[in-house]
Amino acid sequence: MSSQPDLLYAQIEHDLRQRIISGDLSIGEKIPTEIELCEKYSVSRITVRRAIQNLVDEGILYRLRGRGTFVSAPKREIRKGMKSHFGYHAFSENGPTPCRFLEKRLLAADEKLARKLDIGVGEEVQLVKRLMFEDNLPIGIDEVYIPVSVIPDFLDAIREDVHLYELLEDHYTIQVGVEEIKIDVTIAREDEAKLLSCISGAPLFLLDKTMCAKDGTLVHYSRSLLRGDRASFVFSIQDGCILEG
Repeated sequence: MSSQPDLLYAQIEHDLRQRIISGDLSIGEKIPTEIELCEKYSVSRITVRRAIQNLVDEGILYRLRGRGTFVSAPKREIRKGMKSHFGYHAFSENGPTPCRFLEKRLLAADEKLARKLDIGVGEEVQLVKRLMFEDNLPIGIDEVYIPVSVIPDFLDAIREDVHLYELLEDHYTIQVGVEEIKIDVTIAREDEAKLLSCISGAPLFLLDKTMCAKDGTLVHYSRSLLRGDRASFVFSIQDGCILEG
């Protein structure tokens, strides 16, 4: 290998990139440590770090403090300012997003859930918890809560091959009105990491969302976790205001 520093870091960067493209290093896999790469290429840690940092900056790799550096999955942009339902449902612009049910059941609303859904404490609520996929890889965990008083047979109607908003609009003729969403950042707990095929402690987006119909009825509340390495959020802004699409 050439002894010129610029060529050394570029060669390491190229080799890692090719290993990822070929599948030798798969999505979510930990790459060799800095020490291992230093020994393999007979270079300094500064040179190795430069090569890795370039791939991190491109979004090809990501770091977890104390854990190492891992291969990222391709990111999907979720845009606000386009005609799409913001959040997970934006993944369905090119067809239904595959999902797997984790839980479907009735429950009594506690104070927090009653406040979110604008209903009384103890009223019946339907919960559907789903594991969402993109390109055959898990992208998030979605919990949807709908009051029985709004859609009594929701648990019977929802299926894994049915898109939530298509069901609401086509089957129940509910016209989507105002959607309010809060985006936070959290980290994956051990049980969540297992479902999402990521490392415990990996960054996640937390989406807290309510949707009202055009007649003002509060239809659903959802709490969703989305892998931070699988998505980025893009907002269209004009004159200081976010466009509604």
